[in-house]
Amino acid sequence: MKTPSAIACIGAVHADLIAHAAHEVRRETSTPGTITLSPGGVGTNVARALARLGVPVHLAGAVGTDADGATLCRILAEDGLELSALARADLPTGRYVALHDPDGSLAAAVCDTSITDSLDADFIADAATRLADCPIWFAEANLPEDALSELTERVGERFLAADAVSSAKAPKLAALAGRLDLVFLNRAEAAAWTGFAEGTPAIPLALAVSALGPRQVVLSDGAGPLTLVEDGTPWQIEPQPVAVTDVTGAGDALIAGTLAGLARGLTLDEAAQAGIAAARLTLAATGAVAPDLDWDRICPVLAS
Repeated sequence: MKTPSAIACIGAVHADLIAHAAHEVRRETSTPGTITLSPGGVGTNVARALARLGVPVHLAGAVGTDADGATLCRILAEDGLELSALARADLPTGRYVALHDPDGSLAAAVCDTSITDSLDADFIADAATRLADCPIWFAEANLPEDALSELTERVGERFLAADAVSSAKAPKLAALAGRLDLVFLNRAEAAAWTGFAEGTPAIPLALAVSALGPRQVVLSDGAGPLTLVEDGTPWQIEPQPVAVTDVTGAGDALIAGTLAGLARGLTLDEAAQAGIAAARLTLAATGAVAPDLDWDRICPVLAS
């Protein structure tokens, strides 16, 4: 198997404060539990997971000049990420605060995205020169629309993948649709982008996404089958059940595992199966990146 191509991840970089409650989280009262701090953001989670999967990875985004920003830069450098395209801005470093019930489900979350919202076309133009050696670029719909539009002008012949992030932000993918090679999204996000009903069966919904431009589609549906489309041909992969400890980062792990496979020259089907394995490990662990995430672990048959 070939040496993996380098991947650039462009998107949110913030501090994750993740609380795991000892019993069900309730309004208007405190809840005993544990709280951890780690790097977060879709682009950051994908980048950190890719590094654990042996892929050379560059991270482009912004952190503040505050203590959180300095801490994140140190941790991300220790993780092996190339940070030359990580800007320092005169804004507070972004934060994501999540409350999880004992079963791992998300009870509530708040995300301060003001620093990511400030990333504009000029930022992308500058970052593009620092990411020129990466043949695969990954972006997320947390980026402002003018930044996403600038990406289409700067990506050239590189492979461009993107994540829809949320139902509210999925329509911003229209800024990339004419140049997008691969899109990751769930059923609700696909419905928001296409205008189809959320209850539309997964395969027709994924085909509707494909009709908007992306050559490849990876559509997730919770514990249901993963629906793939490539060049207009759909199929599904049935995931195995897993005991959930923490849902944080599972979707990002799916993306990272899939991109790690594609960077090694695997087919979309093979790469997506590696992505499912990465998501399973993440669901069973605490935090956005599973500590035992490793390429040989998620793709033992295909790895060399």
